[in-house]
Amino acid sequence: MTLHPHPGATVASRYMQVKWHVDHRALYTLEGLTETVGRGRSLLQKLFASWNTLRGQGPVEVWLVSNWSADPELGGYLQGRDWRLTEDFFVEAPAGRLKAARSRWLEHLGVEWDVLRVFCADLRFRLGLASMVELEERVDERMRMHGLRQGPEPRAIALDGIREWIEAGGEAKRLDRAKLRVFIRDRGLLASKTDTPGVGLWIHGWARRQWREPPAVELDWTPHFDRDTRAVPTEAVWREQLLPELREARRRLASRPAESVIDFRGKVPLSVSLAVGTCFPEVAGDRFQVEQATRGETVLWRSDAKPTQRQLQGTEHESAPDAMDLLVVFQLTGDARPDVERFLASHPRRFRAVLVLEPEGGPHDGAVGSDGDAVAFAVLARERIRQARVRWRTATTHLIPYAPAGCCLFLGQRLNAMGPVVAYERTAAGGYVPFMTVETG
Repeated sequence: MTLHPHPGATVASRYMQVKWHVDHRALYTLEGLTETVGRGRSLLQKLFASWNTLRGQGPVEVWLVSNWSADPELGGYLQGRDWRLTEDFFVEAPAGRLKAARSRWLEHLGVEWDVLRVFCADLRFRLGLASMVELEERVDERMRMHGLRQGPEPRAIALDGIREWIEAGGEAKRLDRAKLRVFIRDRGLLASKTDTPGVGLWIHGWARRQWREPPAVELDWTPHFDRDTRAVPTEAVWREQLLPELREARRRLASRPAESVIDFRGKVPLSVSLAVGTCFPEVAGDRFQVEQATRGETVLWRSDAKPTQRQLQGTEHESAPDAMDLLVVFQLTGDARPDVERFLASHPRRFRAVLVLEPEGGPHDGAVGSDGDAVAFAVLARERIRQARVRWRTATTHLIPYAPAGCCLFLGQRLNAMGPVVAYERTAAGGYVPFMTVETG
């Protein structure tokens, strides 16, 4: 791939030779760059041929980009700042292994030192690139910055287009801004835009992330959460430290413009999304937009989206007649019943009744297809929970969520006048434990 500057620009063209390997079994070496397979050309010969073709058009840089790293010898001649070869590589009287390597490169390319020197000055070795997961995250972040959709599905659409251009060859592989814009539009890669400005609220729980627009309020709770072990803070830490911080965030955001929405971002447990919703209730006029990963794509959901006609079905049964608590299982994207049955067996006299809420057709990973679905399920869940509390005359509601984070946020916004709600988190072993109690009035 070659990146050409605009006509008249003084920056260099960039030829990029990308080598992506499925594992890390080998390293790049000075000698290995000249190795050939069968009758093919070596990597060094390919780089030199591209450089020789492009240098007549103006300044050029030739890049080798790979997730394989350099061995200590080659790495010792690479600058950490810009991936060029260091000054030591260009000494007039090399000795030892450098002398042998340079002699081999001269013979291999069939050129004199004055040509090789200019070629090597234009070489860039971008080696030891990030893992595939990190690369995908970088691509998503770049797509987000340019107003494009993110996630596996949009990345797959882009990759399909690149493959088509390569297979077609010729002029099809020449891309400019206009052609890219047409491709982005025709393939539906532009992200939807909201009509109202957002005021950022970032909460870092499982991990820290950065987004393009700086937030009005940022809370770093990562010391209290561990994604690998699914450890969460104690109820006391939640009540005495985290909840006051969340309430302070609400106070700071209270002065935002009336027409604005709260742009909520963060990798947090489902119970935290629920708690954020209860802290910014719908009845107070609070509205959210939230980043939601769904079916291979990352989109923005709005809490004020028009509800769809989706229906929520519920099954309930009596558990312990003398108990005063209601257990609600809010399962939209997966079946929590096996784990819930084990949980109930370990708490045989705890709950007056058990209410299981799920979409028509049962829970599955595509059950919540849009923010309209999420709002519809949140509204219906609130009403079913309210009815069950009245019917069974319970005082405290225990909630086990198995749903998208955005849907939990929207449900939390609507749990007003429900009394104490105890939110549960799933453990690494597959069970459920109470995490926090939110007061809904």
